[in-house]
Amino acid sequence: MQDKVAVLTTVRDDDWFLRKWVDYYGGYFGREALYVINHGNQESVRQIAEGANLFAIPDTQRVAFNPLRWRTQNFLLSALRQWYDHIIVCDVDEFVVIDPASGHDLGSYMRQARKRRVRTAIGLEILHLRDREEGDVETSILGPRRYAQLSHWYCKPCVVSRRTKLSRGGHYASWDQIETPEHLYLFHMKFCDFDLYADTLNRRNEMVQSMGVSDVKETTTNRQWFAEDRDDEALFAEFATREVDDSWDFSAQRQQMNDTFRYRNNDLYHFDLDPSEKLFKLPERFAGIV
Repeated sequence: MQDKVAVLTTVRDDDWFLRKWVDYYGGYFGREALYVINHGNQESVRQIAEGANLFAIPDTQRVAFNPLRWRTQNFLLSALRQWYDHIIVCDVDEFVVIDPASGHDLGSYMRQARKRRVRTAIGLEILHLRDREEGDVETSILGPRRYAQLSHWYCKPCVVSRRTKLSRGGHYASWDQIETPEHLYLFHMKFCDFDLYADTLNRRNEMVQSMGVSDVKETTTNRQWFAEDRDDEALFAEFATREVDDSWDFSAQRQQMNDTFRYRNNDLYHFDLDPSEKLFKLPERFAGIV
């Protein structure tokens, strides 16, 4: 059993992504290094994540679930730091990736990473451009999907190697220094496939209806999955209209993150990142990693 890296997440009703998550991180660090908070103690989670460390929590909290979830994750993060050098904290549809141009994959990168750091990744949302990407994502996401949008919300302090507290959503940390390694990325896969996206929203909406609530704030599901006047076709069609940048150069964005890093509130620190409507095309070297 390796003692370098653990990976921590919370999951509920996300079997498709959980399979990807377990295969990806378990492939690098072993399933025994995976810590999965099983919201509702779901049987499917126990089956998919067999061999991982499962921490079941009850499905009883309707109001303020996310603050409680992140409080729980922070306590587990603090506990795991006693036993591992590095903790990767991410949602089940988020994949921390090392650019192969570095000469490393995630496993070798983490094995040689120095301790007492909090590393912030460049956050990119992988998008499905339906007019030019017809393949499915069952075997691999990257490769069949080659375009991404830069997202401030997913530039997260996701690799924790020292004492710190993460904010709700994992967007900010209480450590007063920022480190943005050149080759470190976090890929968010919410929009990686049109059919998967639509199916996920349908299941979320069915769950809300079954709970008999009228306000998403009363549910235990992240509100980002709900949208007023939902139009999946129009949402994905807009992706295909954007300018494409082939440079794969985020040095300016990393510099801005470092230059604007400052105290936020509640013992947390953050940075600015200019919004960009451009799409960024992934180099071929990323194909098949996730």
